[in-house]
Amino acid sequence: MTSSFGKSKMITVHDVARQAGVSTATVSRVFSGKDGVVANKTAVLVREVALELGYTPSEIGRSLRLASSRIVVMIVPDSTNDFCADVAVSVEQALVENDLSMVLMNSGENSGRQDSLLDDAESLRPRAIVLLGALDTPKLRALAKSSRDIIFVNRRPTDDIVAPYVGIDNVAAGRAVAEHFVSQGFRRIAVVHGPLRYAASRGRVDGFVGRMGELGVGPADIQRFEGPLTMEAGYAHGQALCADTTRPEAVFCGNDMIAYGIHRAANEAGLRIPDDLAICGFDDNRVNEWLAPWLTSVRVPALEIGPAVRDLILGHNPEAVREDCVLPFTLNVRASTLGQRV
Repeated sequence: MTSSFGKSKMITVHDVARQAGVSTATVSRVFSGKDGVVANKTAVLVREVALELGYTPSEIGRSLRLASSRIVVMIVPDSTNDFCADVAVSVEQALVENDLSMVLMNSGENSGRQDSLLDDAESLRPRAIVLLGALDTPKLRALAKSSRDIIFVNRRPTDDIVAPYVGIDNVAAGRAVAEHFVSQGFRRIAVVHGPLRYAASRGRVDGFVGRMGELGVGPADIQRFEGPLTMEAGYAHGQALCADTTRPEAVFCGNDMIAYGIHRAANEAGLRIPDDLAICGFDDNRVNEWLAPWLTSVRVPALEIGPAVRDLILGHNPEAVREDCVLPFTLNVRASTLGQRV
């Protein structure tokens, strides 16, 4: 069988039908899982022609016919963030192992952008939409009311949006950091955290400040700074803290990115870590093992998030509300908070 089609031409279902001498409906049946209603000889011919021409069935077209697809859309707040990258890789690997595909989208922590991406995601008729660091937006609320196929990772937008959550107990993690700080004798503290409208940031701060109070360190001894969860924000806050003659003894950072920025500012100011300033991060992404082995950080098990998300998707029962999956965290204590007074 010889093809008359050029290599640069995009092959369509019409091309396959014409070459095989069958209708486009027959080709569609063969590639939509309905080839049982097509004569075996015809189905074999259609597949041979498709292979020769290099035809690949459209996943979007198939999803429109089947009212769902093998696609899972994942929206992250910052694709350059190492923790976000770890989670995305974990989710994709778990999905691929179960014959599902992932489409990754980046919201940039922008509510309007997130709503636009949710519109795009919905048009793909995905098996599920996974939101890492979701924002409370009108589109998200509307989608949550009409579908159970939404999963929140690491951050709930609000408690009244009902959808399963995969992540750690941020309040408990904040409390664990407080206990470590007090065990090291730190009394003058700074907390540099993400926006408190984010439930994860709020939980970490509330847990930390609440436990510090229980252990005898009151609000007057704790400086609080809010800003983006970026290295640049950490660096700017770090410069201000290091220039202050009454600088804190220790800083609890909302994530590792902030911790990196503060560490650079401290180094530039000639401060010794942890003797002059102790630093604790949050996430403990895999980069720390290679580039920041000194950083004390709360480890969020990013690589365990993918299998948990996959299990929720594959085990979905449309008649029941899926339960949350709260993963264990670990406070990995390293050099950046050790060595001061106890």
